[in-house]
Amino acid sequence: MHRSWRLLVPLLAALAAGCGGLGDEKPTAPHNDAGRSDGVPIQLDTQSLLPDTSPVSPDTTAMADAGGLDTEGTEAGDGTSTEAGGETGPAPASVDSGVGPEAPAEPASADSGVGPEAPAARPATIIVLPDTQYYASSYPDVFAGQTKWILAQQLPLNIAAVLHVGDIVDGDTQSQWNVAGTSMHSLDGKVPYVVVPGNHDTNGSRVTMMDSYFGPASMPWVNGTMTAGQMENNYALIDVGPQQWLVIALEFGPRDAVVAWAEKVLKAYPTTPAILLTHAYLYSDGTRYNVAVGGTDSSKDIFQWWYPQYYGFTPAEGINDGEMLWQKLVLPNSNVRIVLCGHQTGWARMTSTRPDGTSVHQVLSDYQWLDGKNFGFGYLRVLQLDYVKKTIAVQTYSPYLQQYLTDDANQFTLDLNL
Repeated sequence: MHRSWRLLVPLLAALAAGCGGLGDEKPTAPHNDAGRSDGVPIQLDTQSLLPDTSPVSPDTTAMADAGGLDTEGTEAGDGTSTEAGGETGPAPASVDSGVGPEAPAEPASADSGVGPEAPAARPATIIVLPDTQYYASSYPDVFAGQTKWILAQQLPLNIAAVLHVGDIVDGDTQSQWNVAGTSMHSLDGKVPYVVVPGNHDTNGSRVTMMDSYFGPASMPWVNGTMTAGQMENNYALIDVGPQQWLVIALEFGPRDAVVAWAEKVLKAYPTTPAILLTHAYLYSDGTRYNVAVGGTDSSKDIFQWWYPQYYGFTPAEGINDGEMLWQKLVLPNSNVRIVLCGHQTGWARMTSTRPDGTSVHQVLSDYQWLDGKNFGFGYLRVLQLDYVKKTIAVQTYSPYLQQYLTDDANQFTLDLNL
């Protein structure tokens, strides 16, 4: 499943890092967000980190595939998508073309007789921040460089929102939250952003310092939270170009009560397209996390590393993995059109079609062990929504390296399924 560049460590080493355990099993586990490496972090010239102020556009001479997964998604080649829920249907009309976002159109000259394009014609952009845990713990300049780049590109790319998929920090400590808070709050009053906790952001009882750094008072664009004053489960209505979107953010391995709350929120906005943001949903092979299929025996080929139930968070209150969220929340609510997640090192996608003909794109992005290093190079996702072409052009860019990942797994186009 994993290429030779993937760094492998014994699970016992991961356990020593505080990951939890699987009884007496001693399998070889892939590095991901479950634990730190035993070595010293790689040394980087962070003094050279400067935001790239040029507009994002395809760069065919930039870094090619810097390493990916042997299986990068399960978009069906026969034009159908079949899920565990039994639904089948046509794939989106627009297949992955590898085309990146276009530069904003320049207004016509004054003597041309043609005015600037209507606002609806200009694509709008969503930035997705994959797991930033190592930046918060070891490379704060890389975290700061991401948000500096976002601010520099806000107007050129018409950036409407920034969505963080969780594991904001590597450990729930004040020093790491200070780093994360400083970087993310630089967006205050400029670009709305939504954060969601990953397993590294909380302790085993789901207690987190996140609420001391992020809250409704400092994030006025957030419309509601499940628990007053707590950001672990929240939702926001955000204008992305001419279309308002509902972004609903759920904790890692959401409890049953959280799923029920999210259902009510989705039902309250039935005609508003929704993005579900949660830390663990899609696995690195492009299938959903599903403990009922993958099981708990790591010696089996179908085993999924770091499944949500592995961590033992509040089992009596329920721990919902990706397939459970699909069955309980995504499948029954046709307004959910995009699911974004991180957690498992990899980059994968899957498009599923409901019986009513609506489809949902499910996208994983997590670069924290890219090239086997506990770092990630600051790669982030650029999703450009074009309401005229009815496409979502996706690119993967590193403000730190000022380079793109241009392989099909990291640069592709999806149908804007509205």
